[in-house]
Amino acid sequence: MDQGSRIVRRLLLTPANVNETVPADALIIGDERRVYADKAYDSHRRRAELLARGIRNGIMRRAARYHPLSRWARLRNAMLRNAMLRVHRAPIEPLVALIKHVYGFARASYLGLRRNSTALHLACTAMNLKRWAMA
Repeated sequence: MDQGSRIVRRLLLTPANVNETVPADALIIGDERRVYADKAYDSHRRRAELLARGIRNGIMRRAARYHPLSRWARLRNAMLRNAMLRVHRAPIEPLVALIKHVYGFARASYLGLRRNSTALHLACTAMNLKRWAMA
């Protein structure tokens, strides 16, 4: 979702047995200035790809097995969590609630991934058109 316009730019619905970090790279378009995400999305490969694409990394760091976070990384996480991340994620979170509660996507409505994905795409398209018309 675009932070400024709050328009859904890309979405992907996966089955429940697929971890949400697996398709995360497919959601990055490439013209973003910064990507914000929780600790679950942190990986060395993702950090390197963001750096190579010139996108600033706003992903919270996490410790790996036998590799605890450095003092700098703990400080960075505290800064991102408390000051920066809250400010940037606050406008986005109500839209997730809107999709879940108003458009009825708290649970899957249909049988099959294709039908649920189509319904989600239509709901986000309707939401985008409404936001575009109001702008």
